[in-house]
Amino acid sequence: MATSPSGTENSKDRLKGVIRDFRREQVIDVARQLFGERGSIDVSMDEIASRAGVARSTVYVYFANRDELVRACLESLHSHLVAAVAASWESEPDITGRLRLLIDEMLARVDDAPAFIRMALVTQEASGRGGDAIRQELATIGLNIARLLRGLCEEGMTQGIFRPMDPDLATSLIGQQIYGAMAVRAAEPLPAERSTTVGLLTDFIVHGLGA
Repeated sequence: MATSPSGTENSKDRLKGVIRDFRREQVIDVARQLFGERGSIDVSMDEIASRAGVARSTVYVYFANRDELVRACLESLHSHLVAAVAASWESEPDITGRLRLLIDEMLARVDDAPAFIRMALVTQEASGRGGDAIRQELATIGLNIARLLRGLCEEGMTQGIFRPMDPDLATSLIGQQIYGAMAVRAAEPLPAERSTTVGLLTDFIVHGLGA
C-alpha cells in the first residue's frame, strides 16, 4: 500500500521530533554528569557540547544559557520521579505503601545522580544566577512533592493512621525528613541499601519514636 505524501511528511516530522528529544536528553545527561564531577555549574557550554558529541550551536538550540540547562537537569530528574510514582500510585491503596513508594523513588533519583544532587544542594545556598536557577527549580519541584504529601497526610488522618494535626505542618515535617535523608544519602560514599533506608524512614514518619 503506497504511503501518501502527507503520511510521509508526518513520519519524517515524528522522526525529527524523536531525534530532537534524544539529543536534548543526551545534552542534559552529559551536563548533569559534568556538573556533578566539577561540584559546580562552572562548566562551559563548549565542553558540554564536546562531551555530548554535538555542535555548540545545537546546545543553544535547546538551552539559551547554562542556567536553563541546569534547571533542565533538575526538571528531568523530577519528570522521571513523577513517571515512576504515577505508574504505581493508584494501584497502591495503602497510605503507608504510597508513602514508601514516594520515598523510594525520591531516593532512587539521588542514587541516579548523587554527585549532581550534592552540587545542587550546595549551590542553591550561593548567591548569583546559578544558585538562583537551582533554588527556583527546587522550589517548584518541592511544591509538587508537597501536594502529594499533603494528600497523603489528609487521607491518613481521615483513616486514623496519622494523628490529627494541621496538614500543612504535617506536610512540612515529613518533607524535612525526606529532604534530610536525600541530602545525607547524596553525601555518603557507600549508602545503605535503599530498601533499608526507605523502610526505616517510612516507619519513623508513620510511628515516630513511640514504643
